[in-house]
Amino acid sequence: MPFTGSDDNQRPAEAMLIDGQYIEDLIPGYSTLQVSGRELLSQSIEKQTIGNSDGEFIQYVRNPSREIVVGYRLAAADNLSFRQAFYKLNDILHGENHQVSFNDDPSKYWLATLSDIDDVPKGRNAITSSFTLFVPDGIAHSVATQTADNTPYKDTPVNMLTDSGFESGQTPANHVWGDGKDADRLFLVVGQVPSFPTPFGTYMLRIENDSHDSSIAPDQYAQYPLAEPVAIKKGETWTYSYYYAVAGSAVGLASDYVLTNESNPVLTELSMGHDARDASGGQTTWHRFVKTWTADRDVTVIILRFGFVKTSASPGWVCIDNIKLEQEPTASPWSPNPADPEYYTNTITVHNGGTYPVEPVITATMHADNGLIALINSQGGVLQFGNPEEADGVERQRSEVARYEGFDKEPAGAAYNTGQTNSHYYYIAAQKNVMEGSVKYADDDGSAVEPVFLPTNSHYWEGPSLHLKTTNASNGSNTGSFLAKWRYKFNSSVNALGAIEMTLDNDTGVAYQVIIRANYAGKDDVDVQVFAGSTLVFQQTLNRSVFSNGRYYEAKLTKLGNTLNLQLAGIVQGGIKPSEVVTRNPPLIMPPIMLTSEEASLPITGATLWFQRFENYPYPDMGVYDMDIEWLNVDYWTDLSNRFSAGDVATIDVANRQILVNGVINADLQLIDNDWKKFRLLPGDTQILTQRSSWAQPYEVEVAFKEAFL
Repeated sequence: MPFTGSDDNQRPAEAMLIDGQYIEDLIPGYSTLQVSGRELLSQSIEKQTIGNSDGEFIQYVRNPSREIVVGYRLAAADNLSFRQAFYKLNDILHGENHQVSFNDDPSKYWLATLSDIDDVPKGRNAITSSFTLFVPDGIAHSVATQTADNTPYKDTPVNMLTDSGFESGQTPANHVWGDGKDADRLFLVVGQVPSFPTPFGTYMLRIENDSHDSSIAPDQYAQYPLAEPVAIKKGETWTYSYYYAVAGSAVGLASDYVLTNESNPVLTELSMGHDARDASGGQTTWHRFVKTWTADRDVTVIILRFGFVKTSASPGWVCIDNIKLEQEPTASPWSPNPADPEYYTNTITVHNGGTYPVEPVITATMHADNGLIALINSQGGVLQFGNPEEADGVERQRSEVARYEGFDKEPAGAAYNTGQTNSHYYYIAAQKNVMEGSVKYADDDGSAVEPVFLPTNSHYWEGPSLHLKTTNASNGSNTGSFLAKWRYKFNSSVNALGAIEMTLDNDTGVAYQVIIRANYAGKDDVDVQVFAGSTLVFQQTLNRSVFSNGRYYEAKLTKLGNTLNLQLAGIVQGGIKPSEVVTRNPPLIMPPIMLTSEEASLPITGATLWFQRFENYPYPDMGVYDMDIEWLNVDYWTDLSNRFSAGDVATIDVANRQILVNGVINADLQLIDNDWKKFRLLPGDTQILTQRSSWAQPYEVEVAFKEAFL
């Protein structure tokens, strides 16, 4: 007999949660009685008889769907309440793929659709009955998202010093000795040396004075500037620590200081100074120095100094390793800086604690230029995005920004209601449309430029424009290959008529132009048009189920030699975690347009954004969030689809077999044949090896998934 007790909230033990709400909380008098169908799932076996052989041959075994039957009680005070309760219950249960959980296991959910109902007893306002939920995949999914990553130090307080474990193997640059001398001195990053301490990693810093000259100053130290200064603000608490080992004449007093940008640069509050070192355990024993300071002023740490006061004319040395400067009240275990390669591991162990394979969402965040994202798992699956043979940023360094604006404020050199257009009324030059009105920046919708139309319009198409100058390439050319991207919104409707013209132009006219236009009264149609000069080279009505309202889009126009390309794609917006990425609508990709020699050599000296409305009709909600125009060359473009730069976030959605770069689907990167099916995570542990360009820094990887159970 099923348990039908209740929890502390007075809900039945198997109360049903549908799309985040318990039915008991939505319908007075409703109560779940029992639930069946969540237990054992049978297998579907396809069999075949072979001749007159005994028995049968199994061709394959698969998991079928399952049905969950929910028994319930509904009691109402009167006939009207009874009827209203069932109206509400129908509204709750109808529809497709509800997320359904039960009170005895709220950590799991089923994707279920109402498929059958039992008869409701007649003539009563208090009844018991049941309904059936169809679960197509037969699987229970975990509500919680599990993650695994390649950042073992992410939960350790951040070390503000780079290469503080000296694992680059490089001796800090621009170091100097305090007395300005170099003879008989050693300041060097070394590995394991006989009779010296063992480095914590592969390398350590060795500071040595081998002189026997008693006339030299006993205070022997060397100092070096930090690659990145560290700012400390008044009121903050910081801790400085490092490991040291000493031998010979260095076993006495230290000469270790933190130096700042102040007129008196010695920061004694965080320094060991000339205190006595701990030399117990001998010269191969490490000791840790730790000092904490709550700042009483603003300072910037710029130099680290290490040394010793010689106890005799004999040689002596000090080794330093695993330095850490952190904004913490106590010393934490040493950790590399996130900019250091050792902050990341090359292998990730992913544990799927469920009983069914699941498809993860893998996020790769670049911290430097990289030409390749490659993932290899222990099942033999390979996902590769990019070109393993790509050179180290040669092409990207030769690309140049012609103009970038984020529109969080008025751009420098902005000119209003001037610029170039092909849009005369029905393209009749004598019936010119009018640029008038104003724009606003960084309004309540974030950083953007948006139109402010005049109260009335006495023209055909009218609205404000913004014109900005672009810079030529460094070789003086303004006719070469380019990449232009605009991120925009265009929320239209049946009655709204309007347009955004995004134009690359020159003093005599349009060079290249993308127009998003709602042009038909009474129809919820939006068109995209592309011009080369004054020639319309492409026009298409957008699929409104794909290019719908309430989303942001990116128009990417590229000219490579004499070929013009356009991609129009939706953007995955803020607030969506990589682990929640679902199927995204595919981008619109314009067939490549072959330009005439004249069209391919049109100069670009500026860019115009023109927001338009038609007569006094309602107009769309529109705006442009950023604009990025870059000069390219052919070599750069060859590798562009396989290139990633610092700050890029690649989201690899295994279930939907796609990759998004900075929220935009990148169709080019998916041309490489990938083993998507082999990247399902089987129950248990899966090892994932990350690979990158041979010259690149490691990138951050997170594997997110929801466990599933039969």
